[in-house]
Parts: sequence; structure tokens; C-alpha cells
Amino acid sequence: MRFITNIWDRIKAPHGVGLAIFYIAFLVVLSVTLYLVITETEQTILHYFLYALSALGLTYFVYTLVCFAPKIKEKTTNTLRKYKFTSELIDNYGYRTIVLSVVSFVLNISYVAFIGVLAIMTASAWYISITAYYVVLILMKAMVYYSNKKYNNEINQCKTYRNCGILFIFLTIAFSGIIVLIYTSNMYFEYAGYMIYAVAFYTFYRLTLSIINIFKAKKQDNLYVKSIRNINLASALVSILVLQVAMFQAFSPEQNTSIANALTGAGVAIIILTLGIMMIIKSQKLKLNSENKDEKR
Repeated sequence: MRFITNIWDRIKAPHGVGLAIFYIAFLVVLSVTLYLVITETEQTILHYFLYALSALGLTYFVYTLVCFAPKIKEKTTNTLRKYKFTSELIDNYGYRTIVLSVVSFVLNISYVAFIGVLAIMTASAWYISITAYYVVLILMKAMVYYSNKKYNNEINQCKTYRNCGILFIFLTIAFSGIIVLIYTSNMYFEYAGYMIYAVAFYTFYRLTLSIINIFKAKKQDNLYVKSIRNINLASALVSILVLQVAMFQAFSPEQNTSIANALTGAGVAIIILTLGIMMIIKSQKLKLNSENKDEKR
């Protein structure tokens, strides 16, 4: 009985040599199972036995990860907090938002460069319009980064936030031209082969993440953070329209989908316009409050 208890305790709290042996055994079983699935089309008792063993092994593998995840997270966090840069990334949400946005900023530039090359090669009004739209969003991000580094105070945060709102309004006007192109000329955007599925997954991931971050940013006082989150949301919304146009072209090329695309575009334009107006109103209120505080001092 004592022997069984010891084994059960080791299973509940895996560690050391026993855990290493399990990982090696699981890898071997999984490899053999995959090999048989690929090479042997006829199902045998061995197949079903290995399926069950692999499923059991996978379940326990996940369990070990769950057991060790808190310890790994704690050790990793403690190590990263020893350095100023990584410590700021962990503990300062505003700082983390700006830094991670720089990474996405570089990716956005790469994407816009790709679309820009297509625009030049095809002389397509659609590609040119979308490229111009994304270029403005990139410039807005650059403006926020510059202001954050150069003028990180409340008044300048309000000004930058207001300027982003104004640019959103101008973007809406420009975007209206894209909607007209979609409706009148049945413009479309096309991805090669199965790339559309990867783009669809990434687009919905971006939109979901943007919405989540918008709600997180509401708890922050830093208007630079809120500006970045709003810009990301605007970018994700336009990506949804681009994806819809591409999917209609890929799966229903014979159908006239210009009305559906135009309606989606109009919805996106209204959201971005509303966002811009709200940013301008909020920035003015915050600026007045800040100026009143300074006068009282």
C-alpha cells in the first residue's frame, strides 16, 4: 500500500528523473503512432492501443505543464525584474504598450511596403487607396511615439490625442472615397492560394486583441496608450473590410458583392468617425481640467 501511495505522489507532483523518463517515453510513443498512421493505412489493435496511450500521455503532458507553469512564470519574472528594461515591460502597462507597439509598427511598415509595391506594379486605385490609408495610420503612430519620447506631459498628451482624433475624421473622408470605389467599380483585393485562411485568422485575432486592449486602455490615464489602442482598432477594422472583399472574390467571384462591401465599409467609416469625434471632445475636456489645476496651483 505504501508503494502505491509513493507512486501516486510522484504522479501528482512529477519531478526529476521520473519526469525526464516520461517525456522521452511520450515522445517515442507519439513518434511511433505518427509513423504507423502515415505508413500503415489498415487499422490494427496496435494502432488503437497507441492512440489510447498517446491520448493518455498527452493529457499527462499538459498536466505537467500546468503544474510547472506557475513556478516557471515566477522564476522567469524574478529574473526579468533584475533588469530595468524587462522590469518596466512587466510592471508598467503604458511602457509595455508603447514598446510592443513599436514592434507592430515595424510589421505595419513591412505590410504597407508590400501593398505599395502592388499599387505601383498594378496601378490599381484600390491598392493605392488602401496603401495611403495605412500610411496615414503609420504616421499617426510615429507622431504618438515622438510625442511620448519628447513631450511626456499631460498637456501634450491631450494635444496628441486631439490630433489623432482630427486625423481620424480626415481619414473617414478619405475612406469614403474607397467605399465609393468599391461600390461603383466593384474593386477587390485578392490573396494567392490558401493564404486567405491565414490572413483571415490573423485579421480576426487583431480585431479581437484590439477590442480587448481598448477596454484595458480605459483604465489607464496615459493618453498616448489610448491613442495607440485607437489607431490599432482603426487599422483592424479596415483589415476586416479588406478581408471581406478578398473572401467574396475568392469564394463568390461571379456574384456582385459591391453593395455588401460598401455597407461594411460605411459601418467601419462611421465607427472611425465616431472614435475621432470622441477623442477630440475628451482631449478638450482633459486639457481644460489640466489648465484649471495649473491655475489653482
